[in-house]
Amino acid sequence: MYLHLLTSLLGKWRFHIGCCVWLLLIALAGQSQEYTIAKLKLFPDREEVLIKDVTVDSLGFIWFLTNGEIYRYDGYRSLDILKTIADQRLTDDMPQRILVDQQNRLWMAGNANLSYLDLKTWQVHAVDSALLPPVQDRTVVWIEQLPDSCVMVAYENGHLLLIRGDTQTRIDELYERGHVANNRVSPRCVAFWKGKYWVGTTAGSVLSIEATDPIHTRYHRLPGIDHIVNFLIAQEDALLLDVYEQGVFRFDAQEGLRVYTPDELFSLSNDKSYVLAQDGGMCIYADDESACLLDAGLGLQQQLSIPSMHRFNTTSITISRNEALLGTDEGIFVVYRKTDGLSQFIPTNAGANKSTRGIYIYPDGARFYGTYNGAGFVAPDGETVVLEDLKHAYVMLPMSDNELLIGTEGGMLKIFDRRRRRISDLRYTLSEAASNQYAFNLPTYVMSLAETETDYLIGSMGGLWLLNKESHRLDKYPLVSMEANGLDVQIRHIRLLPDSGLLLSTHLGLYEVRRGRVTKRYPQTGNIGVFKSVVVSDTIWLATQGNGMVAIDNAGHPLRTITTGEGLSNNLVYSLEYANGLFVAGTADGLNLVIGERVRRIGMPEGLSQSEFNSGASFWDEARQRMYVGGLMGYTVLDMTQPWFDRRHRLESYVTEIHTTSGASGAKSADYTWPYRGEDALELQPGQSLTGLYVGTPGNHRMNSEIRYLLNDGNWEPLELGQFISLIEPSPAGYRFQLETRSAAVTASRRMFTITKLPHFYETWWFNALVLLTVAGVIGGFFRYRENIQRNEKKMRIKIASDLHDEVGSSLTRIYFQADMLSAKHRELTDDKQLRQIANTSKQALLTMSDMVWSIDSRFDTVKDLLIRMKDYVYKLRDELDITYRFDVQGDQSARAVTQLVRQNLFLIFKEALTNAIKYGDGSEIIIELNFDRAIRLTLQNRYSGGNGPIIDQQGGCGLQNMQQRAARVGGEFSYTAESGVFRLELVVP
Repeated sequence: MYLHLLTSLLGKWRFHIGCCVWLLLIALAGQSQEYTIAKLKLFPDREEVLIKDVTVDSLGFIWFLTNGEIYRYDGYRSLDILKTIADQRLTDDMPQRILVDQQNRLWMAGNANLSYLDLKTWQVHAVDSALLPPVQDRTVVWIEQLPDSCVMVAYENGHLLLIRGDTQTRIDELYERGHVANNRVSPRCVAFWKGKYWVGTTAGSVLSIEATDPIHTRYHRLPGIDHIVNFLIAQEDALLLDVYEQGVFRFDAQEGLRVYTPDELFSLSNDKSYVLAQDGGMCIYADDESACLLDAGLGLQQQLSIPSMHRFNTTSITISRNEALLGTDEGIFVVYRKTDGLSQFIPTNAGANKSTRGIYIYPDGARFYGTYNGAGFVAPDGETVVLEDLKHAYVMLPMSDNELLIGTEGGMLKIFDRRRRRISDLRYTLSEAASNQYAFNLPTYVMSLAETETDYLIGSMGGLWLLNKESHRLDKYPLVSMEANGLDVQIRHIRLLPDSGLLLSTHLGLYEVRRGRVTKRYPQTGNIGVFKSVVVSDTIWLATQGNGMVAIDNAGHPLRTITTGEGLSNNLVYSLEYANGLFVAGTADGLNLVIGERVRRIGMPEGLSQSEFNSGASFWDEARQRMYVGGLMGYTVLDMTQPWFDRRHRLESYVTEIHTTSGASGAKSADYTWPYRGEDALELQPGQSLTGLYVGTPGNHRMNSEIRYLLNDGNWEPLELGQFISLIEPSPAGYRFQLETRSAAVTASRRMFTITKLPHFYETWWFNALVLLTVAGVIGGFFRYRENIQRNEKKMRIKIASDLHDEVGSSLTRIYFQADMLSAKHRELTDDKQLRQIANTSKQALLTMSDMVWSIDSRFDTVKDLLIRMKDYVYKLRDELDITYRFDVQGDQSARAVTQLVRQNLFLIFKEALTNAIKYGDGSEIIIELNFDRAIRLTLQNRYSGGNGPIIDQQGGCGLQNMQQRAARVGGEFSYTAESGVFRLELVVP
């Protein structure tokens, strides 16, 4: 429940917190504070935003009011709300207070009107003006939603408006009391307690309202209180009242009103403006410098410094989902819980440089640490010993229960005696070989330590050394003679293998030492620095200097690589530990947890106090299940019993805005209701394009997250900050999107939605089917029409042929027989010659008519009838002229049809060619070939005598021209040749 800041300077609280006590709490805990604070980036190009009011909707999106503008912040961008409803604005009234209630209604209270925006329809609805105070008295003080979902609007003149669902009730008691007393009584704060609404006033009084029956009210005068009741805090059995310049009071039904003394760390002050708010189990105070988490009795739990640049006052607090949103003149700051199990251990050494190196946790929980500003020891009871003279302690190794071997950067080896709390130099002697060869190249810069049963292994900037545990004799690690300089490298980490072999992480790569021989395992070509190796089963994991985490087998063959492409925060991995099935990797930019294929990045948003970690600065405290990872600002401590990949750490993303445009008109439209309506399907009309689909992730200030999307069966594509999804002029189809938000859980959260592009009517299946049916109908009609025409034509041809045969044929036959008979009777007369000519002419006309009747009659439109006619004709000529011929027929001629035009012209060409062959040939055999394949091919060949001149002149002339013309009529090809006394004619009809 939000309690508004008084607009004038009110009674203030001052915190007196002992610095030494505070530092001691930090040093002891290793678990630091539960809450952290961060500033929201509301606009990409603005660092400062004056905030007048803040509210949160049911999905977690943040709404804020500036000077006359309302915005919705979705985690990435801020949407100007008033622009989206510009056509629905009832008046030009400027909003003064805003609130999103549990029904997803954005209440906007101005100095003239009260209205709400329904987030599911994006429609503005105004409250009946009759329920509001007179227009001259509508200055709004605050608008709140109470724990029972009731919305209360408070006006400066004393009116209160209660809104429960669609019912509004106005309460005028404060207004009437002020009117009677001629002294305004204004509401200043509200709390829900014992089933009633309790309203603190400027008159030092409290008004109680029955929640179930708002008509029943009671005005409580508080004895001895005549100043403004700034804030109300509801306890289980009482109300706490913060009264201007008079202090804090406790009010209950049995004891009435009495002075209340908060936690001794608090005292009232008059020099700061502040805001106090309570909701559920969270109570928070904020001024211009700090935000403090309080208990219900106003006891201090945690103090946070507000990371503000100008120290502007906090003007509002909104508590939602165990988070507090602080509205200031500089922007919005969020107070939220750190990730469970994440804490820090900050060395108490003097100076600002807290950059760490090695740390060792004793079996009883005591800690020894090293920093660039000295070392320190923290006993189990909290006793802290600062060892400022021990600079640059890099690595630690226990020598006994009380003695710790310490390798330093430049100071060689030291020993810490826990009982005496004292640092001393390690006393050693050089072997003869080392004294002769390395007296001036000793391991003064120690980077790693390990031990065998007899020796300590010392990894330095100048190679690997041995220190005998009993004699403390120092010697260079022995190698076979041919590899005497094989380990003159930086030994960053030493890993002992079960078979007495060594894995050495160096600035050139990973080396294996076995029986005095050195083998480079990684990389097998070139060089890449390795900071540490971890052996898990038969796999060796490496923290590399640029290649991320690399897994290799015992022979050095790469098995797997985890880089930024797989989710790692940085490819420069300084430290690597393995515990409870998880890898913990400290990088140059954040902390990473790795399990299987999943990488969880822990960054500053989750409460991490540092982003860059150091090499050689990690330690796994198995007894207490704590992982220490040192960096530039102390040690980050992870509780490894926490469910680090639990679903609770998962963020959800929503489609927040959908922008479309019409291709024809260019009309633009936008839909902002999607996240509130729970839609998962969008239809694009014909010609419409999706110009922008925006995605928001509420709460992404709490942890690092990534958004990516998948279209149909394509590849996952990242959705970077400010990017959106678009489909410009898509083809009609269904487009299936998957939206994935990867944050902290093992499995990412996914949302699926579909976008269906509707086709134009001419792109629909029914339209295409209709077109096909129409075309088929037209074609069918055409062929039916053509068939009818052909049928009618055949009938007409049959009729004409029958009529010619019956009428003209009979007449010509009578003429022929009459002329022949007269010629026989009058052979001796002079007219006999003319009679014979008449008879011959009529006979010839009868034969010609017979050919015409045959060519016209459709009953003979077959190849078979054509062939019969041709054979009949040549057979008659053979009898009449005694010619010799050969007639060869090939192909199928039984049922093949042929058109009347082809049949007529082919037969006439055949007659003309045969006549010429008889007339101009040498009397030898005439060869006739007729082939019925895909095309009809007619070939006629005869020999000729060359005594009468060129054969083409003899056998050509007008006859050939006529044959060419007839061939052209039927689309055929006509050709002839005359070679070696042979004339050959060929006709091809397709």
